Amino acid sequence: WWCLSQNINAAKASGLPYVVLPWNTLNIIWLTARPLLLPYLRKLPFKDRLWFTLLAVDWPWHEQYTPFERLGSDSFMTVSAAKNYLHTADPAVIEQIVRRRDGFPKPIEVYRSLDLYGKNVVSTEGDAWKHHRKTVSPPFNEKNNRMVWYESIRQGQSMVKGWMGGQIDSSPALSTVAADCMRLSLYVISCAGFGVNLNWPRSEREDELKLANGHVNGHANSHLSSKSFEAPKDREEPEFGPDHKLSYTDALSGLLKNMVWILILPIGLLKHLPFKGPNISYDAYVEWGKYLRELFEKKRNDLAEGKSQEGMDLLGFLMKGSLAATASAGKAPAKSALTDTEIMGNAFVFLLAGHETAANSIHFSCLYLALHPSSQRRLQLSLDKIFGSRPISDWDYEKDFNALFSTMAGAVLAEELRLIPPVPAIPKCTLPTSPPQPLKIDGKTYNIPPDTYINLLSVAVHRNPKYWPSSPPSDPADPVHPSSNLDNDLEEFKPERWLLHEIDDSNENPSSDASTTEHTEDAPNTATGTSSSAALHRPPRGAYIPFSEGYRACLGRRFAQTEVLAVLAVIFKDYSMELDVGDHGSDEEIATLGEEEKKGVWDKVVRDARELMREKMGMIFSLQLRGALVKLRVVRRGKERFAY
Repeated sequence: WWCLSQNINAAKASGLPYVVLPWNTLNIIWLTARPLLLPYLRKLPFKDRLWFTLLAVDWPWHEQYTPFERLGSDSFMTVSAAKNYLHTADPAVIEQIVRRRDGFPKPIEVYRSLDLYGKNVVSTEGDAWKHHRKTVSPPFNEKNNRMVWYESIRQGQSMVKGWMGGQIDSSPALSTVAADCMRLSLYVISCAGFGVNLNWPRSEREDELKLANGHVNGHANSHLSSKSFEAPKDREEPEFGPDHKLSYTDALSGLLKNMVWILILPIGLLKHLPFKGPNISYDAYVEWGKYLRELFEKKRNDLAEGKSQEGMDLLGFLMKGSLAATASAGKAPAKSALTDTEIMGNAFVFLLAGHETAANSIHFSCLYLALHPSSQRRLQLSLDKIFGSRPISDWDYEKDFNALFSTMAGAVLAEELRLIPPVPAIPKCTLPTSPPQPLKIDGKTYNIPPDTYINLLSVAVHRNPKYWPSSPPSDPADPVHPSSNLDNDLEEFKPERWLLHEIDDSNENPSSDASTTEHTEDAPNTATGTSSSAALHRPPRGAYIPFSEGYRACLGRRFAQTEVLAVLAVIFKDYSMELDVGDHGSDEEIATLGEEEKKGVWDKVVRDARELMREKMGMIFSLQLRGALVKLRVVRRGKERFAY
């Protein structure tokens, strides 16, 4: 009680609204018992009280902007005996926090589990972070972005070809879109991050139909055949040693799929547990560590011998910069050079962060476009104007990326990230030893107590109606969210809100400076880009933070944007995405339905998909559908069945 009283007094002194909770939401006992207790607790009279709502650890996603509406404030605190938390959906507050790195650092204890192979730019703060950032920033450059572009196109072609399975007009029902996007992103980061080219496995359907150069029964499979990109010929495939239990691909995918075990349990314990998941995660951890060290040694030897590739991968650039710093200092290791374990630690973070972020954006963009055919058609018309009749082999990074980023494709990506950012909350804190940290809100000073955990709630600030263009909801009787933003359309997917005027959607050659890069003393001029194009709607600073902001903004932002836009262009230039309605009848049965009956089936599938996206999203490393999926189909443009 004394601790609770002290924390309440600190919250009162801050001047902000606060809500008292009976216990810390991250208490291990509560986290374990919550799934069992909630069905009973929801039957009690206090189930609609705000404090009860805020006990759920995943409330930011499920409640979104609702708590701020209920409190009438864009910032508030929650108080328990164990900890005080500040939650904010105020762009001005977010901007102050991200610009004051010393007053509001990252809570690095949250990131210690990422030191799997060594310290890195994500898991460090202060001078250690500056040391990492100085070496880690330069690899994210235009040469690497160009490599991402061409590899994303190559892998995107392979993914679509696998989806079509040799069919001409329509794929079968696809239940693996999310997993396939993860595979694609894994292959892109493997190439652009580590210099290892991986090829998409041939589908059984392709083998059955004996596909040859994309031809089936005399028909060419669009731009996915003879004009497809191939793996770069000037990139030497690394030769790995024989001492491996797993292939490179199996080790990499096994590590990423089973990371949760590695993060919650000691490494040495995993191999002794009588469960498959921990055993797989241990083997993958050991095996990928071996592969990483082999790649590291090969690149070190290549650089020592003067070998250098034009389109160098991230690991190669990272090592080149560190070796250059050492060489300039003479034989003694330079203070600015990263150690071998720090290089490998950063390489692992590149893999982990770059893998899920881009994959999720591709998956959810496809899903949202399937749910909104009119926006999908507008995207396709925009792609037609950008690429015309050029074969895919003529698509060019320098010419076409900014054209995509500045028009409807960029708007689709920006809107997808507004609704489903990689993480629902970006963590900051005040240190236990720091004085209260002042924040200016509407001209008044509020003091954030020491030892406060801070959530910059991207899912809430992205829906704050004070800072976003909005219209009335499309269907007030059937809102997307049961309580958040009921009087506007900010819960809806509307990429058109990003288009400043009609010409933005038809400009084939936008200005090459359509995006700009922020420059600060601690964030050197690198090709990391901005969160959205200058040719699109620019929300106020702090209102749009899918890649965070300020000094610690995501270094791989442009890497992810390049990958996602290239893949979306590959998919939607010649194809459309539709929701699968197979649970309501076969293709033949659906074809016999009248227009009204068919529309009824479509509406039911749309409602089901929206409910899954609202109720079944969960967070481990990033927001994803957990334990649920929405089946999709890929159809050739002009063959759509549900053009509503």
